[in-house]
Amino acid sequence: MGRGFRGHIAVCSTTLLLTLNLIVLTGGIASVILMFLIENQPSRAAWLIIIAGIFTIASGLIGLCSSTRRGCFTLQLVLLAFSVIGLLATAFAIFSRPTQVRNALDKPTYQVDTTKTLLTVLSAVTFFTGCVQGAVLTLGICVNCCDLNDYYEDIEMTRSMNAKEAKEADKRAARKEESKSTQLAEQMREKYGKWTDKGQGGAAKK
Repeated sequence: MGRGFRGHIAVCSTTLLLTLNLIVLTGGIASVILMFLIENQPSRAAWLIIIAGIFTIASGLIGLCSSTRRGCFTLQLVLLAFSVIGLLATAFAIFSRPTQVRNALDKPTYQVDTTKTLLTVLSAVTFFTGCVQGAVLTLGICVNCCDLNDYYEDIEMTRSMNAKEAKEADKRAARKEESKSTQLAEQMREKYGKWTDKGQGGAAKK
């Protein structure tokens, strides 16, 4: 019994989900690094962005586990909710109010132009990562729905293979026993046939 259509979808979705979670993990790390580049000693506003990045990193790490362990998916949903809200809020704030965000930083590391450029890069990273997390959420639900079907298909396929192997083993054992019985019968005929021939020869001489 081969894997069904939903089983193939589950496997492909799991592989894609692993890739997307790696992108999310990379995006979270990049956002934290960019924030520390913009401000060495983070202000309150910077810490909010850093916390969102930490949630994103945790979401990516848990996502890598939840792709193969169903029990981690609920925890990933919680982390996804916090990180998506934080990332998209950060991207929206920087896009719509770049001056206010820049002024909210206490001690920017670089000059205004460099800080503005880094903030633009940060907003792009957070927006892209947030969109990827939306795809992760959708695919995660699909994988968890298809995974159960795939799981039982794998069990059924394994049982079928085991039954087939057991049947073949029984056939081999039966052929082996039959061969032993035939060999033993031939040995008995050969052994006792000689005694019978000798007995008949002696009787003829008398």
